[in-house]
Amino acid sequence: MRERVNALDDAKLKASIEKHSLEADISLSRYVRNRRIELGKNVTQRKLIYLDTRYWIILRDVLLRRRTDDSGVRLLNSLRLKARQEKVICPISASVFIKLLKQQDLQTRRKTAELIDELSLGITLADEEERIKTELAHLIYSNFGRDSIYPLKWLIWSKLSYVFGVVHPTNIEIGSEKLIFQKVVFDHMWDCTLAEMIDTLGDEQPPESDFKALASMLNEGNADNAGEIQNFRQAYTIEIEGCLSLFIPDALKILEDMFERRTGNVIKDFSIEREEHEFQLLSFFCKLSGKNKLPTLLPTLHIIALCHASLRWDKNRKFKRNDFYDFYHAAAAVAYCDAFLTENPLKTLLEQNHLQIEQDFDCRIISSIEEAVGFIEKEL
Repeated sequence: MRERVNALDDAKLKASIEKHSLEADISLSRYVRNRRIELGKNVTQRKLIYLDTRYWIILRDVLLRRRTDDSGVRLLNSLRLKARQEKVICPISASVFIKLLKQQDLQTRRKTAELIDELSLGITLADEEERIKTELAHLIYSNFGRDSIYPLKWLIWSKLSYVFGVVHPTNIEIGSEKLIFQKVVFDHMWDCTLAEMIDTLGDEQPPESDFKALASMLNEGNADNAGEIQNFRQAYTIEIEGCLSLFIPDALKILEDMFERRTGNVIKDFSIEREEHEFQLLSFFCKLSGKNKLPTLLPTLHIIALCHASLRWDKNRKFKRNDFYDFYHAAAAVAYCDAFLTENPLKTLLEQNHLQIEQDFDCRIISSIEEAVGFIEKEL
């Protein structure tokens, strides 16, 4: 086994192997879940400030002395001080990670990664899809499952090495030691820094998204159906129902797994009955939307739907490819963080009265460096 994990420090490797040898009764999924819940408890004890890509670049440039303005320097110094005082964490998300990998200069890319390591403490929100599924599972278990479940805000955090989800080595032939090996590798990856990941990736670029094509398709659809939208609420209803429909199969699978664990009976897959159950589930979630329950119960889907509806309702605004990254930033920050440092156009969009962001979420949205400095120095 040692040869297979020779990148590990020998002392940590030995301790990890001994620990997991004594905990063979703990499954891999339970072990990972316990680590993430423990992380979530610790994360939520501090103030959480989410920086979009622009602000990470500003701070990076200050660090490299490419930028020397007083406000930028004070912002970096304030965040570093609050992080050292264990008052603040600046978590990232998959969107920030993707944008980081798009930086062409490897030196500045690594310097950005080092800064993220320092201020984020290696912590990220789970990617959008995993977060939505977690929110759905939490909602379902809250209504149909156990009386006592963990708070949602504990369940949506991870470490930077697992920014796109947790995966484990599986194609390994080491007999009964397989579980131990998987846990040891998980521990190693859990503690990896973003700078180490960047070194490993080298000049590798993320796969190109199809956001440009998606923006074009949505703009064409909006133009064709512009006369059908009479008010913002109608635009939001269309968007949230469309978003929910994508995840209804996941919600049904959660319910089926819950039933099978409780009864020991396996549900047979009858397509007609399944379609009916999916329709009933969609109706259930849509009723929650009508009662304005989704900001609390499904915040990620709700915020993404709000952003899409806002652009659909604004007849003079068209989707651009970067809008989708902005929406993902907003869904991560507004739903789960105390402050969101972003650019003014996104702040303006999110603070429109009909979105009710300020009413539903306790997140300070900031687009001015000077305002960010004042907030951090005086209110944290």
